Amino acid sequence: MKPYYRDATTKDAILLANNLRKEDREELEGVGHKNVLLALIFIVQISETAIAFFDEDDSLGGIGGILPDPRDGVAIVWMLCTPIVQRKPHTFIRHLKRFLNEQHEYRMLWNIADARNKFHHKLLKLLGFKCLRMTYQPPYGLPYLEIVKLCVSQ
Repeated sequence: MKPYYRDATTKDAILLANNLRKEDREELEGVGHKNVLLALIFIVQISETAIAFFDEDDSLGGIGGILPDPRDGVAIVWMLCTPIVQRKPHTFIRHLKRFLNEQHEYRMLWNIADARNKFHHKLLKLLGFKCLRMTYQPPYGLPYLEIVKLCVSQ
């Protein structure tokens, strides 16, 4: 089977919560999400689009999605991964780029990323995101990078 992505489900969120990369778990906890399972189920449900991405063995690599932003043409992008992504990053990058390129209704995607999560920084750079600035997020005042990707309307 080829690597693929599809709409994410609550079952995928549960699987991800049980297999989340340590750094991704810390990223969620760093902004106050103590119950990671509940946070993942919630974010999948409220996303305008949420996808689960899988490798050729049908193993979950992670879930990503797009949350609404009150500004016209702007959305909040997010992604959390299992350790599989670290073993096969280019496989997943190829599919995530395709997913992002399908998001024609947005002129800008943004979010914050834990400054300690170095692997995510590499993925975000490969996906075309740029770092704007360092911010310190409540409730713990940990450093997060504000990231952005400008999108071309097609």
